[in-house]
Amino acid sequence: MKKKNISPEKAKFISTLLVSFTFMAIVLTISSLYTRRMLDNAKADYFATIETTLEGFEKIVSLQLHEYKNYLRAYQIDIERSVKNYDPQKIFEFLKSYNDTRHPDFLDFYYMTPDGTAYLSDGTIAQMTPKKHPGITGQSEYYISEIYIPPKSNQYVFGIEKPLVHNNEVKGVLGISVIASKFKERTTGYKIGNRESFMLLDQKGVFVIHPRNEIIGLKYTPTDKRFENTGTESLAKNPEQTIISQADDGSQIYLITKKIPDSTWTISLKISMDEINGIYAIQKKSEVSIILFSIIIIIALVFAEAKLLDFFQKKQIIATVYDPLTGLWIRQRFETEATKMLRNSRAKFMLIEADIRGFKFINQNYGEEAADGLILHFSKMLCKAIENNHSIIGRGFADHFYILIKVSSVHNAMNIFKKEMEIFANESKSYEIPFFPKFGISFLMPDSEITGNKIQSLIGQASFAKSTIKDNLLTQYSVYNSKLLEKINEERFIEGHMQQALDDREFFVMYQPKISLIDDKIVGAEALVRWNSPKLGLMTPEKFIPLFEKNGFITKLDYYVYEEVFRFIQSRLTKKLPVVPISVNMSRNHNKPEKFIHDFMEIFNRYSIPANLVQIEILERSVMDNDNLEDITKKLHKEGFTVAMDDFGSGESSLNMLTKIPVDVLKFDREFLNSSTDSEGCIDKKSEKFIRILIELSKNLEKQTVFEGVETQAQRDFLRSINCDQAQGFFYSKPLSEQDFVQFIKLHS
Repeated sequence: MKKKNISPEKAKFISTLLVSFTFMAIVLTISSLYTRRMLDNAKADYFATIETTLEGFEKIVSLQLHEYKNYLRAYQIDIERSVKNYDPQKIFEFLKSYNDTRHPDFLDFYYMTPDGTAYLSDGTIAQMTPKKHPGITGQSEYYISEIYIPPKSNQYVFGIEKPLVHNNEVKGVLGISVIASKFKERTTGYKIGNRESFMLLDQKGVFVIHPRNEIIGLKYTPTDKRFENTGTESLAKNPEQTIISQADDGSQIYLITKKIPDSTWTISLKISMDEINGIYAIQKKSEVSIILFSIIIIIALVFAEAKLLDFFQKKQIIATVYDPLTGLWIRQRFETEATKMLRNSRAKFMLIEADIRGFKFINQNYGEEAADGLILHFSKMLCKAIENNHSIIGRGFADHFYILIKVSSVHNAMNIFKKEMEIFANESKSYEIPFFPKFGISFLMPDSEITGNKIQSLIGQASFAKSTIKDNLLTQYSVYNSKLLEKINEERFIEGHMQQALDDREFFVMYQPKISLIDDKIVGAEALVRWNSPKLGLMTPEKFIPLFEKNGFITKLDYYVYEEVFRFIQSRLTKKLPVVPISVNMSRNHNKPEKFIHDFMEIFNRYSIPANLVQIEILERSVMDNDNLEDITKKLHKEGFTVAMDDFGSGESSLNMLTKIPVDVLKFDREFLNSSTDSEGCIDKKSEKFIRILIELSKNLEKQTVFEGVETQAQRDFLRSINCDQAQGFFYSKPLSEQDFVQFIKLHS
């Protein structure tokens, strides 16, 4: 029997169909696996985000409790100063006198004696049950009670108590009653998106904070027996966990808990199962979309291959010219068109590079869709601003835009630009996501000496100008000029010669004495680096340190300074001459504790120097996180060194840092004195009071105190009067060369 032949067209059709189905199967399999993996990662990221947010609120609660404890501590200090032997009647009078000035979150504050007699700040005396107040035993520094409604009140409060001890005997407890609703306003009274609000439980599982006020003061146990061990009482007793439970409406939920340090409280967040299931609903939609898309691809491959290829070709051409989001030219096409404008032209041109301050943060916190909406809005604002000018505009990556304008004069162009800036400022604030544009500007003049690609040079100049306002929130724009060019050339020279300068020992160390305020004797010094360049002359640190921190060379310079200081101390010890402890600075770039300690000790061990003659100063506003700072501090302590926190008070989280990082010395930033000293060298009264509190706090934390920037006798006398330990500044001495420092030691030891 003769076999029937298959036509080439039919064979091609069958072949295309088989390839298409194979392609579809592969795409479906890979897409399904990829989608599942992405969703599992999304779920993990979701819970990680929740955990991070929960940690944030835990810190907020802890800090607020810490603030209340500080108030309680302040009351105790005042009582210790005012009342001898903790006489109850005198304490009672003290509390009544302070009642009108109490913190707005406090219902009242009280003093309870061991027999249960309680003296309240509102002038009443009540009887309490001592066993309900464990603070009376003196076993803990602070005690935080469960939530309750006190007599003669209709609102929930909780107590924070501190034992008052005299001659190792607990005389009573000093307590404050914190209004729960006030505490909620300051801490966890928020919602995050569509998720439930945070809840706070006391040690018995009673709600201290809940989004529904009628629930406060109650406990909750699920009605479903499967979840009876997930009630609030169980959550309060058990360690931190993530479990499945039942909400009061019968639905299943996730419960995530975290413990509040130094208390018996638990913070909790519930997440609806529907929200988690919503993540996986995306997978089903994606799989259906992939199947439909694959079918369309098969049909397109079989019946419309030529048209499809033609379509893709057209799309590719469009994509190489226009930005799909804004419809503006992409940067490459913008540069092409700009080059045409500049070619053989004797006109003046203004190049503007624009972007949005902190756009990455906006993208992360508001989402990609909202960020794209902002980009589109920003592009329309830019287009509107230049619509009446001879100009072109294009979009670069992310939020970057480029504008080239033909101008009649630089002066007129800048006047028009400044007027547009006022419009931008108003419109940017009224948008649903507040944003702040920033601009870099460069000009091309007819007699310009720019060679090569002019438009790329203009963009580079504008970009550099814009980078100079990165940390200045009050400046919207910067214009490239000869001073910026000089700065570029100087920075390039410095970077090109820094290693050779280190090899040629152009860097040298100066020493600024630290003076004891008790007797005006020298007790130490700080090592400060200078650079004596044959070409640039003598340079102070602000000239080169920021650049070295940016390019990482600062770590090499640090180790050079350490070696110079160790050599100096060693020579003094060898000659049996007087020597004082020298402090050296650890730059913010040392962010790996193990490596820093290894390299530091490798240099230190070359010399026979006691560790107590070397102090390491770390910056409060270091880019290192607190964990790394804590790790480095502990490792330095282990090796016998003392650690000082430099520029204390200039950062954003001073008190919080001190609870974690066990430094020995606090060096207060010179701005404390500079900003509050008048022309006659005296400090204003408000600043005096604030500085006094800082010193008292430092003493309570058992830290030594050093004030930088002491320049007048009035400043010295004030610091001495409040028991500051040491001073450093021009009043005593400017930074000294090694030879002059040796003479200073002789005269002031």
